Amino acid sequence: MIIAKPCVTMKGIVVQLYSWEREIKLDLAKVSRCLKEKGIEIKKLIPNILLIAVMNGFETSIYPGGKVIIKELTDTKKGQEIAKIIYDCAEG
Repeated sequence: MIIAKPCVTMKGIVVQLYSWEREIKLDLAKVSRCLKEKGIEIKKLIPNILLIAVMNGFETSIYPGGKVIIKELTDTKKGQEIAKIIYDCAEG
C-alpha cells in the first residue's frame, strides 16, 4: 500500500510504502543503479541511509524504510507516481 500526504515541515510530499506481510527495506544502491539506467540524476548516495535523486525536476530523498520525500511538490497523485518508479526499481 502506498500512502502520499503533504509534508509542511519539508514543504513537499511524503510517500510511504507499507506492507502487513514483511518489513520494508529498500536497497538504495540497487535503486540508484536502476534510476540512473532510466536517465534520472543521482545527487547523492549514502548506502543504507539516504539516496537523493532529481525526478521530474524535484529533489527526491529516498530512505531504506520506504519513505520518499519529494521537495516542493504539492500534488499527492504525482508524488505517488514518482514513488512507484522508485518502488519498481527496488523490486526489479
